[in-house]
Amino acid sequence: MSKRTLYYICLVLGIFLVIVTEFQDDPDLILQIGGFCLLMLALYQMSKGIKDLPTKDSYVENEEEE
Repeated sequence: MSKRTLYYICLVLGIFLVIVTEFQDDPDLILQIGGFCLLMLALYQMSKGIKDLPTKDSYVENEEEE
């Protein structure tokens, strides 16, 4: 199992925990905090894998054309 798969599992599990605790009559605060922590950890780790976008070069070749 790759790291990316593990992060997606943490993301889904975190979302599931947050949603389930929101609809309970007596929500468990520890489960809700744990769900948010899993969610934030997964989002952070997945966002580190996004590469920087290449810079766009200006299409103006010299200053006189503007």
